[in-house]
Amino acid sequence: MLSMTQRDRKEISWVPRNSAIIFADEDVDGLMSGVIVAKQYPDSYQLKFVTARSLTDAMRRFLHKVESSNYDVDLEDLDVYIVDVGINRGSIHEFAEIARRMRALGMRLLYFDSHSNKFNGKTLVPILEDAGVIVHLGQIGTAAASIIQEYLGTPDTERFRKLGALSDREISFNEARDMLHEKEGLRMLQAAVAWGAWKRRSFLHRISRELIANPNLKFTTHKEIIELSRKANKHRDKLYRYVVRHADVLEVSHNPRILAVFCLDRNDFGKARGTIAGHLAGEWGAVIIFITPDEMPNYYSVSVRNHYRIKVDLERLGQLAMAETAGGSKGAYRITIEKDKLMKFLIMVQQWTYSLRPPWIRRREKRQKVLKSQESHYTEVPDPSIRPPLGMIDERRERINQSS
Repeated sequence: MLSMTQRDRKEISWVPRNSAIIFADEDVDGLMSGVIVAKQYPDSYQLKFVTARSLTDAMRRFLHKVESSNYDVDLEDLDVYIVDVGINRGSIHEFAEIARRMRALGMRLLYFDSHSNKFNGKTLVPILEDAGVIVHLGQIGTAAASIIQEYLGTPDTERFRKLGALSDREISFNEARDMLHEKEGLRMLQAAVAWGAWKRRSFLHRISRELIANPNLKFTTHKEIIELSRKANKHRDKLYRYVVRHADVLEVSHNPRILAVFCLDRNDFGKARGTIAGHLAGEWGAVIIFITPDEMPNYYSVSVRNHYRIKVDLERLGQLAMAETAGGSKGAYRITIEKDKLMKFLIMVQQWTYSLRPPWIRRREKRQKVLKSQESHYTEVPDPSIRPPLGMIDERRERINQSS
């Protein structure tokens, strides 16, 4: 068992085994993380794209294949990587049991991530460590590609590290000026990967192989990326217009401003939920709790996004859902919640805001120089005692339940 801190990482000498199987998240940071790992195993690797919900099932299928003698790789010489995939609280103990069985067969398991892996305020990482998983964690907000680059990266994979960090909002293009020319291409790749994860999963494998073979692959001229990004952007814009026109909006809190946005009559959001929630947060000047039908019956998919000025503790907000599948970063959070628990969750969020003091709008210090265009944003702090009545949720409960 091994769990590293930021201080002692650089003291580790890393020796990859001869082959690897890589379970990576199905977004750009996960893609780049998987590619950085795969570059260390050019002749013997498998890259599988999963989500927090599907990870345990994917590992169970792989273990069954190994135990039924359908895997021809020396298990004593196999590394199993899990990169950029949060822990599913509902299946953590089954995951740990699978990890123990893999370790007993000689495999080495390595976990690279920076998601918030807590339940009821307690971290779930010790469960992984007890199962023999080597855990490498970064601070929340650090891209998985950055964590992996520190251990396994080479100069050839630095581009992948920056693309993952830019996609995951760890750094901005202003901080990576040498990557300004990648801005349009990265946006196209993000859209293409989102569409591929939803509709054309073979694309994720093809593009990963192309990146491994050609680290300088240009996205803006790649025919399939152009095609899929157009489809994804068109679909996202269509959904966004529909949400603005037809969604039910409930003001959960006034200070800080938190809006619950219900769009329960469509189930074709795919990977666009987070992007739409982010657009709504920017346009409406609020923290957005965006609620749509989930792929699982009797569940809702909830995407939470902070506004760039109005920021609340999304990890604490997510804990109020008491959901087994939840996690995220400083600016984004995802929850899968049972339908009959949704209203209780929103009421708990509203009650939680009563105790919040107002750090969500930056207080202007006497000597701080603030641009005139920004003064109106920062000079006044809202009165934390101003809150909408609890009855506000009750008035909408019947209509929302009927919509579902």
